[in-house]
Parts: sequence; structure tokens; C-alpha cells
Amino acid sequence: MVETLSRRHLLVSAAGLGVAACSADTRKTSPFWSTVTNNRPQKADADIRTYADALPYPSMLFWFDGQARSLIVLGKDGADEHRTWYTADKQAITTFGPFIISAIGTEIELRETIFSDGWSSDVRKLVGTSLSRQTRVALRGEEAMATLASRFSDAGMTTINVLGTEVPARRIDEAVVADRRVRMLNSYWVDPANGNWLKTRQQVIPMMPPTNTIMLKAS
Repeated sequence: MVETLSRRHLLVSAAGLGVAACSADTRKTSPFWSTVTNNRPQKADADIRTYADALPYPSMLFWFDGQARSLIVLGKDGADEHRTWYTADKQAITTFGPFIISAIGTEIELRETIFSDGWSSDVRKLVGTSLSRQTRVALRGEEAMATLASRFSDAGMTTINVLGTEVPARRIDEAVVADRRVRMLNSYWVDPANGNWLKTRQQVIPMMPPTNTIMLKAS
């Protein structure tokens, strides 16, 4: 049975949100994990860019507000445009376009996202629409559901910095109300020519820190 998690439990856990640990031996059991973990990128943007360009896998940066950036690498292209990405410590993040739809390996896990009709991986197509989705969250064996009502708007053209390079982008904002009481604002920066997402800042479930991503290599 899905139970309601208290605000206090979510806030306490969100403050200590982190990546689940795994042993070094486990990480070295495949060429994929060896490639991801043996040469971690340095903090300098130029070093991260060089490292990401040399990887044979699509990659992006991922971090929660107030925490260090992690390089996450594509592990699997799934059905319905779902892509599953992994950190060196085997945290799994699944995306649908720019939307994070699951996060496994964190203190609070986003187990599932259920979209209503009308969603698209191209956020440009969502401008002016009102949509909803449900999220299933797990904390220490307990689960909770939240309903998110979204309204998308075009915030216009801007410029973003991607590892030291200025890139033109169109910003799409998503005003979210979770369970009719918690308000959040998510933003997605996309290529104005083709809609491919470049950067995001989104609060995927209530009471968790906003999550940031920057695409480094899409394919």
C-alpha cells in the first residue's frame, strides 16, 4: 500500500541526499564501468569537456542545488524515448526528453512518473498547455504518490554557458503545483533550431532540492 510520507521526513532526507555507495570491485566488472570510473573529470570546465568528448558514450552533468557536479553517462536507450544514465557510483537517472522521470540510488528515490495524455519530449510543443503527471516516491521502504499540475510558458531567448562556451537557447518554464499546495518552477533551455535540450533546472518531487543538468554529448 502506498503511504503518505511526512514533510519532516522528506526535508530531513533531502538535506542529506546522496549517491548510494558500491564497492570498487563491483565498479570494475565491465568495460562500461571501467571507462566511466577510471578517469574522473577534473573540476575545470575545459578538463570536463576534454574528458566527455573522449568518452564513447553520451554524457551530461548532473547535480542537486548545493552539491558538486557529477558526470553521468548513458547506459541504455529504452522504449518511448526513455534514456537511463548512470554515475560512477551506479546512481541511475532515467529521462524522457529533458524530464527526469526516475532517480534510483538517492536517499529519496523517484520510482516512477506517470504522464497524462499530451506530453512530448520536445518542450516547445508544450508551451501554452496545462498537463499533469503523478510521481511515486520511496523513502526507507515507504512509498508516496504526488500529483503535479503543470503549466508551460515561453520565457524567450537567452544565452547559457556550457563549460565556458556561450550558447543561444530558448527557455521554457514549467509552473508546477504539487498536490494543490506546493508550488515549484522548472526551467528547460533548448536549442531554438531543433528543440534539443541543453540545460535544465527542475524539482522532480516536492521537498527535494532542485536538480540541474547540462547536456555534454547527446549521441
